[in-house]
Amino acid sequence: MGTFRALRHPAFRTYWTGMLVSLVGTWMQSTAQSYLVYELTGSALRTGMVVFAFSLPSLLFALPGGAVADRYDRRRLLLVAQSAFMVSAAVLAGLTFAGAVRFEHVVAFAFWNGVVMAVDNPTRQALVPALVDREDLPNAVALNSAAFNASRVFGPAVAGLVYRAVGPAWCFAANAVSYLAVIVPMWRVRLPQGAPAVEEGGILRQAADGVRYVRNRPPLQALLLLLAAVGTFGFAWMVVMPAFAVRVLGGGPAENGLLFASVGVGATLGALAVASARQFRPGRAVVGLAAASGVGLMLFSATRTLWSACAAMAVAGFFLIAYMSTTNATIQSLVDDRYRGRVMSLYTLALIGSGPAGSLFAGWLADAAGVVTSLAVNGFLVLASAVAAWLAAPELAGQDRLAVGAKPVTGQVPADGD
Repeated sequence: MGTFRALRHPAFRTYWTGMLVSLVGTWMQSTAQSYLVYELTGSALRTGMVVFAFSLPSLLFALPGGAVADRYDRRRLLLVAQSAFMVSAAVLAGLTFAGAVRFEHVVAFAFWNGVVMAVDNPTRQALVPALVDREDLPNAVALNSAAFNASRVFGPAVAGLVYRAVGPAWCFAANAVSYLAVIVPMWRVRLPQGAPAVEEGGILRQAADGVRYVRNRPPLQALLLLLAAVGTFGFAWMVVMPAFAVRVLGGGPAENGLLFASVGVGATLGALAVASARQFRPGRAVVGLAAASGVGLMLFSATRTLWSACAAMAVAGFFLIAYMSTTNATIQSLVDDRYRGRVMSLYTLALIGSGPAGSLFAGWLADAAGVVTSLAVNGFLVLASAVAAWLAAPELAGQDRLAVGAKPVTGQVPADGD
């Protein structure tokens, strides 16, 4: 039961169970949306443009979003953001039910959801430490990843079946309803305090101060730079999965859903593996897991049958999410709480903000040179980035002196030193 020890805290248990339900709906919409765009346009590049539209706001608004998360009550911000997502999904469902949905509508809703995500993601990341004790924080971070990826097991598979049976509109409607699982119970939760006090100044000034905070801490810089590389190249499968299901496997929406679900199986196991770990060498773990996720993506590109493809994506998902969970927990352990929202906004910027270039590159390469080539090249670039990070950033190796959740060792920049 040590794997789930953070669930002993009632507030975190309420938050976690609600998010698990909501994320199933989110993955239903994401899977149905990507296949709907491919049906409407027949282009992997157009599918990538939807990912681009969702990711672009993270480039524009992630830093201000983190400053907002440090300035205002994080529980209330969470409720506002989840409500905005619910309205967006409901309107998209209505358009699809009416038979009026077009590619431009999907792009517009993706962009709006990206704007909301720029506030929602750092808010959720920064809220978790208020829900658990410090010693349970790494476990809570890993369980968050487990919830996110367990939902991939059910959401995409259910979406594929629902899509084939009654169409994508019902997937969008289910997602809209699922947000109530977070909004209703979290409305009743009362935390001892809201957001920590921050220094005087506007949102942009506080965002800039968060950048300076990270710049003065080399381990955080190294972790975020590698995360940006993985975010750029490691998620090519999300862009080209529908094209792979059709062009390589000769399948359709059901096969597409199974492939996404396979990622969820592997990713859930990867997150639980990190949750079960008490101590490990975070530097080697971060680099090794990143490299292994690149190899998994290359293996996926070499498959030609549904079940071998599912197995390869499960392996890639295991290492990719184990890498992300380890990176998140390591960053959280090194950050002062008053900067947590802003640092986690940089985490969002590195992970999601890198998506626009990566999604367009993966989609363009899939249309120009083939789906298989796109996957193989992106997998190799992830592997190369991990190797380069280990050779060029000794700060990562330095983290092996720490266990995740420990206080920084002597010699690091002090918490208040800028």
